[in-house]
Amino acid sequence: MSIDLERLRDYVKSLKAERQDSPIGKVKSGATEIIRRNRQELERMHREDGATWTEIAAGLAVQGVTQGDGQPITGRRLTALMHNIRVQEERRRNKKNGERNAGDPPDERGADPT
Repeated sequence: MSIDLERLRDYVKSLKAERQDSPIGKVKSGATEIIRRNRQELERMHREDGATWTEIAAGLAVQGVTQGDGQPITGRRLTALMHNIRVQEERRRNKKNGERNAGDPPDERGADPT
């Protein structure tokens, strides 16, 4: 079987153009970065001051922090972002220390050949 490389290139090029227009991986509202920079203080407010995540989210929303769709950030979205940021930070720490993260493929070096 032979393939038409020109046609393949055109098709892949069109898929690539669609991918570049996708919102996946693009900064939408900046909420994640704001929360990442202030994570420790937000956690302190929750833990030590007794503020609920909903109250913290409402305070952030008043200051213009929105979700990706432009709506004010909610407590549910804030807790999801906090979790995601913690997981990312843990993965970076583990990678820096040479440890495996959950979901990483097994290290095949030194694996039992049987």
